[in-house]
Amino acid sequence: MPLFTYKLIDTHFVSGFGAHDLPSETEAQIEAIKLARSLRETRPELVGKGYSIFVIDDDGAAICVIPLDATL
Repeated sequence: MPLFTYKLIDTHFVSGFGAHDLPSETEAQIEAIKLARSLRETRPELVGKGYSIFVIDDDGAAICVIPLDATL
């Protein structure tokens, strides 16, 4: 299974949220959406400041960017 890495970014790297073995890019995107939702609930001070969850695969290719401000 591919390894997908999750990062919190604004215009720069802010924090890592680990890496997960998942079967597909679609599953990686679903997990990023879940992480964004969780951060909106647990860290409301991040909302409205341009933060996003950035996902890359084990080759370093960008998979998706999920803004914390988005209503998903």
